[in-house]
Amino acid sequence: MRIGLFADSYTPQVSGVVTVLRTLKTELEKRGHTVFVFTVEHEDAVPDPTVIRVKSIQFPNEPQHRIGFFSYSEIIKKAKECRLDIIHTHTEFSLYIASRIVARKLKIPSIHTLHTYYLDYLYYVPLLEPFLKRNVHTMLKRVLRSQKCVVAPSRKIYNYLSEHGCTLPMKIVPNGIDLSAFHSGQPGQEKGEVEAFRARYGIKPEDSLIVFVGRLAVEKNISVLLDNFRKILDGKPDAKLLIVGDGPDRFSLEAYARELGVDKSVRFCGYLRWPDEVSTCYAASNLFMSASHSEVHPITFIEAMAAGLPVVCAADISVADMVLDGDNGYAVQNDHELWEKALMVLRDRDDAARMGKRSRELSEHYSVGRFVESMEKLYVQYAKHP
Repeated sequence: MRIGLFADSYTPQVSGVVTVLRTLKTELEKRGHTVFVFTVEHEDAVPDPTVIRVKSIQFPNEPQHRIGFFSYSEIIKKAKECRLDIIHTHTEFSLYIASRIVARKLKIPSIHTLHTYYLDYLYYVPLLEPFLKRNVHTMLKRVLRSQKCVVAPSRKIYNYLSEHGCTLPMKIVPNGIDLSAFHSGQPGQEKGEVEAFRARYGIKPEDSLIVFVGRLAVEKNISVLLDNFRKILDGKPDAKLLIVGDGPDRFSLEAYARELGVDKSVRFCGYLRWPDEVSTCYAASNLFMSASHSEVHPITFIEAMAAGLPVVCAADISVADMVLDGDNGYAVQNDHELWEKALMVLRDRDDAARMGKRSRELSEHYSVGRFVESMEKLYVQYAKHP
């Protein structure tokens, strides 16, 4: 089968969606399919004949994100050369428009994965926020109306679309990754490399290390994570917090850490190379922690669980099947009480080890095999030439 994936971000950009796309492409190709990615140009991209890039400009104030531009005739020409059997879109913006032009002109069926719970991101357009809160679901229905099927990575997205009258066929397909890259014993996780990683950030062997991995922006609730960490330090002065990732709020969060007086125990390390440096960072840590409510089906949670970390997080339907209270961690109703459960985990090494083992077991539900097999079945069901 010849499959076209359309997205507004792809490697070398870093995000959960990029991880999903890269995994999907690699694993489908292993199964004998031909996969093309239609995405934006990036100055650091490595040329690849199966990745078709359109011109782009940097998104204002967001160096990580880009806006694509394309000509009607050129995108049709390139897509026609690919002889696609099906289109799978992973964006609602510029490359989504390109996908609709291609689908209509070349009569190629299309399915769509909705990766974003938009109600958590409306603060980016403050002047339009009241209007969008009332109308975003109507706009989404209009945008997606021509899709053969909508893929929901979690019950959270499925419920949202159902509650707002989506009548398209819908399928829940949880995101999946190559879990083995995060299992203990992999390259980058040997004792010496883990010790070197800790030393690089001034973390002593005896320190308790909490890790958060994600975008540094309002929707991730990192200021609340820092509030909780201040209370963790009161009960465990040797604790350290490693914040992996970057984003528009990095400088304000660094300033807030100084204001709270926790800056000497917090490390903002920016982006780490995926998966090797990221897997090392998990191997060096004792606990994964997040106060975010904006997740859909977070890849970082799956990675941390595959690495055998207990998880303490804000309770949210998006992670209800991932974090089981008292089993592999805690999903806490009150964001400001995460610290209590974190201290429980950090103080009891035996229980933390038990929870970490369960995390790894539960991560198997999100294996790359299950994920790609589910997507492959959908492609066969809706493809032009299955």
